[in-house]
Order: sequence, then structure tokens, then C-alpha cells
Amino acid sequence: MFTLLSVLPAPPGGTPAELAQDGIDFFSTWIGRIGGIVAIVGALKFALAIKDDNDDGKMQAVLIMVSGFMIQSALNAGLLNIPATYTEAVATAEFRSILSFIGKWIRRVGALGFFVGALSFGFAVKDNNAVTKVTGLKTMAAGATAMALSAASVLTQFV
Repeated sequence: MFTLLSVLPAPPGGTPAELAQDGIDFFSTWIGRIGGIVAIVGALKFALAIKDDNDDGKMQAVLIMVSGFMIQSALNAGLLNIPATYTEAVATAEFRSILSFIGKWIRRVGALGFFVGALSFGFAVKDNNAVTKVTGLKTMAAGATAMALSAASVLTQFV
């Protein structure tokens, strides 16, 4: 006799904390794999865009690649190691460490944007191209803004 219970798998055994940890481990493994794929896709897109004169395509590819690296770094930093019980002090310390991590990567991406803008501006000066100069200056300003907004004093306002 065919029943619905014969189709469903047997439920996993263990305590709720073990089951929750298994779920966290499963998702962190797959999030890490997806982050690696995103980084590879960004690197390939950057490799294909390097021959073009379009800075927007290069910047988008670098941002995709950096987002994949950020996912990998978040997993390596242990941001998904969530204990079963939290006190308020531990939760605040964890939140501050996450904000510090986010601020550090925003500064890095901002510095990269500033660097790409400076290169674009430098090459535009050589070619005497006004549009590319303005684009380079805007990219530099965006990178500098990202670096300034990610300062520790700004991010600690949220705690």
C-alpha cells in the first residue's frame, strides 16, 4: 500500500540546537559557494571588459568580483557562528564587529573606485578628452565619498 509517509524522508534526529546548527552549516556552505561563483563571474567579466574603453563596465565587473570576495570574507570571519543565547552586551559587541567589517569593505571598495577614477582622469588628461575627465572626477568623488561615509564614527551611530 502506497502512503504519503513512504515518500517523505525520515525526519532528522537530534536536539533543536543541533538541527539549527546543521541548517546554519548547510546555508553557510552554499552561501560560500555562491560567493565564489560571483567572484569568478566578476573576474571573467572584468577580463572581458579590460579591452574596452568603457569604464562603467570595468567598474561593474570589479564591484561584482568584490561582492563575491566580501561574501567569502564574511564566512571566513565567522559571521554566521550564531550562539544559542545572547546577552545584550554580546549582541552589541557582535553588531559592532559586523559594522566594522562592513565599514572596512566599504572603505576598500571606495578606495578602488577612487583609484579607477584617478586612472581614468589621468588617461583623459593625456588624451585631452573633457567627457572622460569629468567621468574620472565623478568616479573619484564617489570613491572618496564611500571612504568618508564608512568611517568608524559614522557607523557607530547605529549602535
